[in-house]
Amino acid sequence: MVNSKLVSILRSFSKDEIKEFRKFVDSPFFNKEGKYVLRFYDEIKKYYPGFENKALERSILFNKLYPGKKYDDSIMRKLSSTLQKLAEEYLNYNVFRSGGYSKELLKLKMFREKRLINHFELKSSELDHSFNNMEEKIDIEYFRNRYKLELEKINYYMDFHSLIKQQQESMQNIQKFIVYDSLVNLLDIGYNLLVGLTSMYSGKANIVMQFLEIIDLESVSKMLKKESPDFFPVFELFYVRYKSFLNFKDEDYPKYKKLAMKNIHYFDKENRFTIMVSLQNFCIRKFVSGQKHFAEELHEIHKEMLAKDLIINDKNGYMNMNSFRNIILTAQTIGKYSWMEKFIYEHEKHLIPEQRESLTAWAKASVDYDKKEFGSALRKLQKVKNDHFLTKHDIKILMMKIFYELKDFETALSFADTYRHMVENDRTYAEVHRNSHRSFAVFYSRFIKLIANENLKELPFLKNEIEKSVTNSKDWLLFKISEKIK
Repeated sequence: MVNSKLVSILRSFSKDEIKEFRKFVDSPFFNKEGKYVLRFYDEIKKYYPGFENKALERSILFNKLYPGKKYDDSIMRKLSSTLQKLAEEYLNYNVFRSGGYSKELLKLKMFREKRLINHFELKSSELDHSFNNMEEKIDIEYFRNRYKLELEKINYYMDFHSLIKQQQESMQNIQKFIVYDSLVNLLDIGYNLLVGLTSMYSGKANIVMQFLEIIDLESVSKMLKKESPDFFPVFELFYVRYKSFLNFKDEDYPKYKKLAMKNIHYFDKENRFTIMVSLQNFCIRKFVSGQKHFAEELHEIHKEMLAKDLIINDKNGYMNMNSFRNIILTAQTIGKYSWMEKFIYEHEKHLIPEQRESLTAWAKASVDYDKKEFGSALRKLQKVKNDHFLTKHDIKILMMKIFYELKDFETALSFADTYRHMVENDRTYAEVHRNSHRSFAVFYSRFIKLIANENLKELPFLKNEIEKSVTNSKDWLLFKISEKIK
């Protein structure tokens, strides 16, 4: 029962959703299977949010629902299946209820099909007015929704009035919106592919990248600026973001940042977050390439995102684990330890529950490490039961650093060898990252052996090799070697 699909859905519900779902189950309009389904839900919701109590065993639940009767597994399976379907329907209901323009466009189509002329014209006018006020409205679906609105207008004109002039006007708008929609989505996909191919995921460029290479985007940009200046800033932002990551020149960043800060007010919250993340990604890549001064800029971007309330998802109250991790790593890199500790304390509750254990253990252990409380840091990491694939490398590398500080060289060498094999078999990371982690394990092992054998005269040669390499935690290795050379 604990591992069922039903429980997975219920765990995702907020406290308010858990309460509201009971009303949903209690409604005969949605629940046609009777009150036993409601009683079943009332029993299992007692164990929200974890749903890990032994009382959730099917036989125990059956005895509560049907006291004195012999256990029947088919009844319990049917109850679970029915409640699961209701939970999925409730999710659909919530999506439609908060559907924004998609819901409004469906209404418009319904008004047209039912020949509710006054309703259609009023709703169409409302949507036009809303779309024309672009402030905080733009998302990746904006131009597609405007295209759909014009398409409904054309169908309406043809069905009822055959208004040629209005049809022609809508047809002109359709062409404009479909071009913008296509270009914006292609550039968005292209940017995300560039980020993915150069960061953590392995893979190859696909048809989108090839298509964007063929298009003369500069000429397209000039044409759009001339033909549709009102919408051009949206295209320009997506275009400059893509071009900045494609060329990746130092002078591209201030230009893109200036453009982003100028036009960010057009976008909804989700896309304002995405824009700030793109600035973050640029800084991270520059930092990884050796330009350490970008760490300070990255920290300022993080503080700006927190100040603008862009980190926490409004819908579920959670923070993206990548954001949490990057904020910690950046603050640690520039020595903002007090700020980092305060951030962890204030925001660990915003992590998704299944990611919280490993992330907070690593973050708090990082604070302990910076305070030179190595034993405490190690104990926190050793308690982690479920290390997420994104934090497992962070956790293991931090443990290796701690073993060195504790002078537990035998454990350090054994752990490094195990870690190296893990990295070599990990295909979730891009090759550049596998090589970086593998290099750290190799250099770390060589460093530990030299220290353990007190062979310090070889350290300058090792330092020279590391300086020429691309390796994870390069600064840490060089600093620890420098300590011994002195």
